[in-house]
Amino acid sequence: MTSDREGPASPAPQSMETDDEWIGEHRIDETTTVRFRHVRPDDAELIAEAIRTASPETILHRFFTLIDGVPPRRLRGMLTIDRSREACIVGVMGDGDRTRIVCGARYIRGESPDRAEIAVTVHDDVQHRGLGTFLLRTLSDLAHREGVREFEAWVLPSNVAMLELLRKLFPDQQQHFEGEVVRVTAPLNQNPAPESRPSGQ
Repeated sequence: MTSDREGPASPAPQSMETDDEWIGEHRIDETTTVRFRHVRPDDAELIAEAIRTASPETILHRFFTLIDGVPPRRLRGMLTIDRSREACIVGVMGDGDRTRIVCGARYIRGESPDRAEIAVTVHDDVQHRGLGTFLLRTLSDLAHREGVREFEAWVLPSNVAMLELLRKLFPDQQQHFEGEVVRVTAPLNQNPAPESRPSGQ
C-alpha cells in the first residue's frame, strides 16, 4: 500500500522483548482471525510467497515498480530488524493446512529519531477487511511508545485507498506531491488505538 523504498514490509501494546509473542489479532470474518507478531528472518519464505501471489497493482503500490520477487539473501537481510531504529509487524493467517503471511507494516527511523518512514502492505486476498487500519493503528501505538512523533509515507497517487486511510487515521496529516509521488507527513499527537482487542488483554 505504501513504500519505504527499501523492501517488503510488527506493534506492541505489550512487551517488545520477544519476537515470538502474539501482539494482536483482528477477525476478518466469522471464521477467520489474523494474528500479529514481529517479523523474523525465517519468515522469508512466507513473505516471498506473498509477493509471488500478489497482484501487479499491489506490487506496484509497495515497491513503486513491478518485480517478480526479491532474492532470498536480500530478503533475509531486510527481515533482520534493528529494533533500536525500526519495527516490522506481520499478520499471520491459517489457510487450511498451511500458514500465510497476509499483511505487514514497518517503520524505520531516519536521521531524526522522532520521525519514521512507514510502509504498509495487505495482500489482495484480504484487502478491504480492516487490516490496513489495524496495522496502522498498532504501528502508531508502538512507534509512539518508542519516541516517534511523526510518520512519513511515500504513496503513489493511484493508491487512493491508502491516501484516504491516512487522512482518516491522522486528521492533522499533510499531503503534497514530490515529483510523481505523494509525500505524507502525519504527526502522532493523538495515538490511534487498535479497534480489535490485542491478545492477552
